[in-house]
Amino acid sequence: MKQIIKRGSFFTLMFMLLGCLSLYAADNDLITEQITIELEKAGTLPGRIGGSKKYKITNLKIIGEINGTDLNMIREMAGRNSKGDSTYGKLSVLDLSEAKIVEGGDCYYYDYSNHSYYTSDECYTSNDVIGRYAFSGCSGLTSLTLPAGITSINNGTFSFCSGLTSLTLPAGITWIGSEAFNDCSGLTSLTLPAGITSIGDRAFWDCI
Repeated sequence: MKQIIKRGSFFTLMFMLLGCLSLYAADNDLITEQITIELEKAGTLPGRIGGSKKYKITNLKIIGEINGTDLNMIREMAGRNSKGDSTYGKLSVLDLSEAKIVEGGDCYYYDYSNHSYYTSDECYTSNDVIGRYAFSGCSGLTSLTLPAGITSINNGTFSFCSGLTSLTLPAGITWIGSEAFNDCSGLTSLTLPAGITSIGDRAFWDCI
């Protein structure tokens, strides 16, 4: 009996070690240098990156127009899909300084907050607006540079982005929606442009 137990313990230990080695190999396989992708047409980011690199890129810069299809891809790369479920994405640094948000493409987020599990509000992109819940739950993002041309940040846009420590908002922003930075617990610095005329309820709730 003792021999059987010891053998079982040995196999358990081996499986644990193999699992750790697999995780170590996966982390070593990450692409850490900045990847710059110039999009000639909105909605083409998934085809430019492909499934093999989707969860390996940690630093991404996008040039050109992006719509809901592209934003959905970015969310998955940053650790959350359109339903808010976690993914294997490791994206932590995102540079959209030379990108432009345009309307069109797929739904990038399903908002269940006012509905049952089976019904939701679908979120789509609009021109020059960081839409509702655009980066919600993407807690792995540590650095984000926003498009220079955006005019507003919508409700819940950065909610639960606990990895963000600082953010500078572009000069053209005039409106910040409700709960836009809700539970951004790591945020220690935020630069607001002088032209802001409205900040929604609980915009900085639980920003400790």
